[in-house]
Amino acid sequence: MQDDLLQEIWDRRSEEHEMTRTELETLLGPHVRKSTTGWNVMAWTWIAFIAATLVCEGMNIYAFRGDSLILSIGVTATLLTLAILAYGIRMMRRAAAIDEADESLVIKLRRKLRFQRADFEAWHWMVALTFVFLSLAVSTLLDIEDGTYRINKPVVFAGILVAQLLFGYGAVKLGHYPFVRESRAILSDLENQVLSGTELILERKKAWRAWTIVMILLFTALLVFGIWQAMG
Repeated sequence: MQDDLLQEIWDRRSEEHEMTRTELETLLGPHVRKSTTGWNVMAWTWIAFIAATLVCEGMNIYAFRGDSLILSIGVTATLLTLAILAYGIRMMRRAAAIDEADESLVIKLRRKLRFQRADFEAWHWMVALTFVFLSLAVSTLLDIEDGTYRINKPVVFAGILVAQLLFGYGAVKLGHYPFVRESRAILSDLENQVLSGTELILERKKAWRAWTIVMILLFTALLVFGIWQAMG
């Protein structure tokens, strides 16, 4: 699909006819819909991850029901995770309402970009915080010997949690950045009745995907290392 659109752009460039906004929307509309589907899949994947974190936190609460300190920490983290999950579902409903609105492609893109600058920036930090909650929940479950939880290197462990928060934010933001950048480029092209911005973005998407994979792998390694440090 991406290569087909690039070829279509190159073919249009060879023509002397200047495309109208309607023609541009017809050309770019299917690509925007495909990009929106990819954006939705990634966002729902994070929501599924948050739901999985809730399961681990629930197991953690049950396991430490006799330890008032760990229980209170677990309940607090679980309530925060539930709030993040509710926010994510509400956010996706708002995004769906924008996508399904009977409006021109230009208006939809403008609304979507405003939505991403406000609601979705907060969402990046919320998902990153969920990574920290998952690390705490898993490490406590794996260290439940004698019904207590021990942090042998609290300073190191705290540093790792901060690093997980920052890396998690970077991974989530980098994963969604191509969609935001692409929307901006397409909107600019539609407003100026050109295709140069869309062409450049399409050529860069493969590199963005590669960097996203690298960030996710690095964060996964950091998550495992944090759990290992808490147990070691």
